[in-house]
Amino acid sequence: MGRCKESKIIYSTKTLAKIVYEPEAILQDEESFWQDERPQELTKLWAKAVNYPINYDKWRKKIREWAGIPIFERKDHVFMENAEKIINSKNEFLEKAIPLLCSYLPEDADLNVTVHFTAFIPSRAFAHEDVVINVNADYWKNNVENILNTLIHEIFHAGYSYCRDVRTEERMKDERLYSMLDNLQSEGICTYVGYKALSAFPAPDEKDYKLLDITSEVERSLKDVNEVFSKIGDLSKEELQKLVWEKCVMDRGYYVIGANMCRVIEEKKGRKRLIETLTEGPVSFLKLYNLLVKQEMRLQIKL
Repeated sequence: MGRCKESKIIYSTKTLAKIVYEPEAILQDEESFWQDERPQELTKLWAKAVNYPINYDKWRKKIREWAGIPIFERKDHVFMENAEKIINSKNEFLEKAIPLLCSYLPEDADLNVTVHFTAFIPSRAFAHEDVVINVNADYWKNNVENILNTLIHEIFHAGYSYCRDVRTEERMKDERLYSMLDNLQSEGICTYVGYKALSAFPAPDEKDYKLLDITSEVERSLKDVNEVFSKIGDLSKEELQKLVWEKCVMDRGYYVIGANMCRVIEEKKGRKRLIETLTEGPVSFLKLYNLLVKQEMRLQIKL
């Protein structure tokens, strides 16, 4: 058994408990809450990385409204019930999840990561050093299955980070281009692994998988991604970042096209070859994909 299958994934509910039991104390010392609570600290780092301004006034209003709900109602709120289901089923989840995750990683990959549960942050979930899950995000539609499948996606980011650290290809001189290619591969493989996990972890409301199953949507996303990459050198850093956010994140270009690239590689060259691209790097990933598809489905990216 390789190291991957021995990975330890920790759940932390400390911050969520504080939100449930001590919202008044949070409001009395907001600065400490955002500084000392790990998921809040990571949310700030995530927001800075993606250039997303946190609306603290909106957050404060939500916490005040939450504090106005009696404690017994807060404890029994639907999103708390869902959080308890996730936490109580941790062992059962990991027994199925870890072998599945490791089947798309090198045997010695490291999946050790802490999953922090919180609420009322702008993102529904993200991986930035650790994994953060916003249990009351509207996106979940109060369905635990949607969250569990997203956990597959986010935890896989830890495995991708391991592969990044042992990567064999040299980074490109154009850091902006290389970073964008890295994001395409990263979000692509994490989305693809979540997609392949649907039989074990259904996600009836996950939009990315629905887009991935519609040829016209894959073609639309390809057009969007090609457009964004064609603007490198023509737009300022801020303008390009805004376009990436719009086309590749909000319109799901990175996720749909990256996942489709993984699907093509696995179907035509096998899973072993797909895993090899993770330790080679995003340029190798791109070149291999383009070799396997017709001209009209290629990514038109100048390297």
